[in-house]
Amino acid sequence: MITRRDFLNGAAVTVAAGATLGPKDLLAMGSKKPASNLPSAGDYPPARTGLRGSHEGSYEVAHSLAWRGEKPAHYTPLQETYDLIIVGGGISGLSAAYLYQQQAGTDKKILILDNHDDFGGHAKRNEFEAGGRTLLGVGGSVNLETLSFSDTAERVLGEVGLDLERLDAAREPGYLLSDVDAQAGYFLNQDTYGQNRIVHGDWANAWRGGSQCRPLVNALGLPSEQQERLIAVAEGKTDLLEHLSIMETKQYIESTPYEEFLRQKAGLSNETIQLFDPYHKIFMGFGTDSSSVGEALLLGYPGMRSVGTLGKMGNYLLGRAKEYIRLPLFPDGNASITRMMVRRLIPSVAPGNSMEDVIDAPFDYSQLDQEGTPVRIRLNSTAVNVKNEDQAVEVAYVQNGEAYKVRAKNAILACYNGLIPHLCPEMPEEQKQNLKYGVKVPLVMTNVLLRSGASVNAAGPAQYHCPGSFYSVVTKAPPVNLGNYTQSGQGSEPLVLWMSHAPAPRRQKGQTARDIYRLGRHSLYRMPFEEYESGVKNQLTSMFGSNGFDANRDISAITVNRWSHGYSYAYLQLFDPDWEEGQAPHELGRQPVGRISIANSDSHASASVQAAIDSGARAVEEIS
Repeated sequence: MITRRDFLNGAAVTVAAGATLGPKDLLAMGSKKPASNLPSAGDYPPARTGLRGSHEGSYEVAHSLAWRGEKPAHYTPLQETYDLIIVGGGISGLSAAYLYQQQAGTDKKILILDNHDDFGGHAKRNEFEAGGRTLLGVGGSVNLETLSFSDTAERVLGEVGLDLERLDAAREPGYLLSDVDAQAGYFLNQDTYGQNRIVHGDWANAWRGGSQCRPLVNALGLPSEQQERLIAVAEGKTDLLEHLSIMETKQYIESTPYEEFLRQKAGLSNETIQLFDPYHKIFMGFGTDSSSVGEALLLGYPGMRSVGTLGKMGNYLLGRAKEYIRLPLFPDGNASITRMMVRRLIPSVAPGNSMEDVIDAPFDYSQLDQEGTPVRIRLNSTAVNVKNEDQAVEVAYVQNGEAYKVRAKNAILACYNGLIPHLCPEMPEEQKQNLKYGVKVPLVMTNVLLRSGASVNAAGPAQYHCPGSFYSVVTKAPPVNLGNYTQSGQGSEPLVLWMSHAPAPRRQKGQTARDIYRLGRHSLYRMPFEEYESGVKNQLTSMFGSNGFDANRDISAITVNRWSHGYSYAYLQLFDPDWEEGQAPHELGRQPVGRISIANSDSHASASVQAAIDSGARAVEEIS
């Protein structure tokens, strides 16, 4: 994973000591066969704690390629030939392999290269051992957006074992990450709001101006004048855009930052406006300063009733749409999807064939890259060059400081768009610029294992919006009971908490969302694990210390999933034009180059499982 351009505004990116490769010795060339790079006995990637996601060893080679143009001068040619090489072992790459087998035959030879020490891309699982039980957390990709499933995505997921009805029934109702109307707590911290305070309630109802609005807002402890102004904008007592026509209102809500609307039209202070950052940060990677009014209202934040007829229509339609929205999820997020796909591609890796048995199926990583098997997944392998050559494609990669090259009839690049221009020098310059347009959203998803959830549970349901805090959302890991897996986290039982941090700074004049995403990414690379750990301990102490929480006693393990290149860039109302169909950067950038095709969620400008699967399907069609 690398940046979209070598530097931001001409300034060199500062990275932590050891974060980039040194001189050529780290790209030393050898004549050895590639190491298996599979976990040794007792070493199992999902169980690793500390700094994960974009972990050390996964990004240094790509950064040297992108930032300094460094790549090996010589490669050891491997005596391996394939029908298809896929760069990237996330949902896009795995889907492409699965669909290619269906079209070309299960005997076709496929090699999947991935720069991480585990497969799945963002769809990683975090495992913890507590009291003789395995507890799961979400490492990246969270849930399934079934309302927008394509026929292809629904078919593929069904074939690998997904049953949406059973999965949806397996989760606890009212969970914050899978229910748009979930009840939750607001945690207001002392630094921003004067004292540490938790207020539980039906906040979705409150922000829609329902019966819970006044009592809940009054419980926040805001200045009385701010309370009344906030209640007024939620309840829609006044049309704040009464001087505008319907078309002018539409233009206003699409072109005005939500923060500006709340400050100038509703008279809210910075501290009050900050209440609406949490959902912005976990869904969009920034705060209210960078979202449009329209985007904020779709997240459920107040104001729909205060923008005239258009708002009333929107409020009605949104209410109807919620009846059909389902966001089922596994206890490990979409990691179970990738595990089902890998098991289908390489049956020897794990027993079973259902979504229930994949949860606790033992995965044998030594089976991922076995000679003679039709599909091989080679981990810790960073592609550095992909080129068309003699009716074939040559792919070069670096593994443990050794450089290799291998050939196939075709290649699919299922890595992210920003890397591809550096991998394919032969690509036309205009196409490279289109691939670089979108900037992935930097995010941190941290899982914390508590020896006992007693102090957390004593404060009420464990799901919180946390404006002004390092982690903007804190919730228990998905309460999904599936197969043999159960996770209650009740009373004093061990509990896994999921905490999300968005590093993008406040937007300054003239900056776009893409600019602040870059700045946020750079801050992640500079931040050592100890700072994430400190953020966890300080915030949980502030939230639950009054109930007896002791960070040194209660925290058993912390896994920080650092996604410097997280969600795919989705076009935003404040910063991106409305391109004609077929002319958007993601559409122009994904065109095949000879025998090389592109498959990733970036190529569909959507951070969703269905976009990842659909991109894999498109790429396979291009090479078939």
